[in-house]
Amino acid sequence: MAEPDKVVRLPAEYEAQPDETPQSRPSRLHGALTTGMALSALVGIASMFAFITVGWSESTRGYVLGIFFASVLVFLTCASAAVFTAARDTYAPHSDK
Repeated sequence: MAEPDKVVRLPAEYEAQPDETPQSRPSRLHGALTTGMALSALVGIASMFAFITVGWSESTRGYVLGIFFASVLVFLTCASAAVFTAARDTYAPHSDK
């Protein structure tokens, strides 16, 4: 707990000011990247499920694994780009007046 001599009392007429910065919605790019993450995750899950359950020939097995690894790369790329676009949308640009 705070020590009594370090507490700063507010004046009786003090009224809290509401936060005047409006919250911005995520950009379309952020939404597209989130959708890309979801689609690549579904493709990766489906390809790994197909790889495990279906008896593929040797040549087709390589294609299925290639699709899986490509979906992992797409997922990671979309995830990192979505984080950066969310950060960009969160902080308003500073204007030099």
